[in-house]
Amino acid sequence: MNIKNILTVVISIVTVQLANAQSSTLKEPVSFKLSNGLTVIVAENKNVAKVHSSLTNDIVNDNQAGVQHVLTAMLNHATGNSGINYNENGGHLMASTADFGDALSVLSASIQVPTLNQEIFEKAKATVIASVKGKKQYYPAHVTEASLEKLTLKDVKAFYNSNITPAKTYLTIAGNISVVEAKNLAEKSFASWSETQTEALNSK
Repeated sequence: MNIKNILTVVISIVTVQLANAQSSTLKEPVSFKLSNGLTVIVAENKNVAKVHSSLTNDIVNDNQAGVQHVLTAMLNHATGNSGINYNENGGHLMASTADFGDALSVLSASIQVPTLNQEIFEKAKATVIASVKGKKQYYPAHVTEASLEKLTLKDVKAFYNSNITPAKTYLTIAGNISVVEAKNLAEKSFASWSETQTEALNSK
């Protein structure tokens, strides 16, 4: 996902917020990078009750059909009932301003140190295959039962290693939170994430 698409996501979130608000104190979105290369985009709107956040990645290596869908299912398995949801556009959460910091920490942990083991891989692959068979959502034509059956845990780890890195990640934060507070929370949750950490995870 490129920066144009990321900004589209932010605008969509803000539009929904504006539709639900009686009046708006929306400020112009602010963008900055953390020291590890992660891009943060903040859209402050003090007139809404919640804070929405999305974590998306600039996918550049999606040669194996279905691998991203299986990784998404594995990430969702790890988040449980935390209120965080992953789809092919990334991870998403909504929380009150008071609870947002804790929720962001959970989102951070789910992407930085996911449990990529064989057991969860098999469950996730079975889930995606069942979804494809049942036509429960749209899938590109090349994502088939046959292509999914060929995938291995090694394929998923290789995809993660190539695409899920700080420099290719965009964190959007929109809602009832100041830019200063959002920056502090983003740094607290994501500044320690490094390329070396990702490589170490996938070497296991």
